[in-house]
Amino acid sequence: MHTTMRVLAIAASAFALAGQAQAADTPETLCKGGTLVTMRVSTLKAPDARAGFEKAARDHATWYRDHGYKTNRILSGPVLVFDPATKTYSESATEIASVHLDAPGVPPEKRDAGWASYVAEYRAATDLTVDKFACLREPVK
Repeated sequence: MHTTMRVLAIAASAFALAGQAQAADTPETLCKGGTLVTMRVSTLKAPDARAGFEKAARDHATWYRDHGYKTNRILSGPVLVFDPATKTYSESATEIASVHLDAPGVPPEKRDAGWASYVAEYRAATDLTVDKFACLREPVK
């Protein structure tokens, strides 16, 4: 193969790869037909930080409603811990979880002072330890 042909082949491959990189999947595109959820587990920074986390979650939900997002839901509560010695469960004193159902992707330019405020509330109360997306679907019958 001539040098010119090789250069053209390499350039064509590079353009093809660049096009593929631009068309990368997102959680939203990967979850067509399902319910996109954001799952988070956070560690409370202090024993009395649960109230701050719960306020942040309420403010988070309010921000979404005030900005026209009407179908998403935010659920939160304590992580449940199993004690194998007593075979019982209890509420964690240090961990709290949240699930954001139908979490819409909010572009950075729409994240205003209200957004920054509830994020700061979360950060003041907790350290985020798990942050994952899942695509949930009804079981096949």
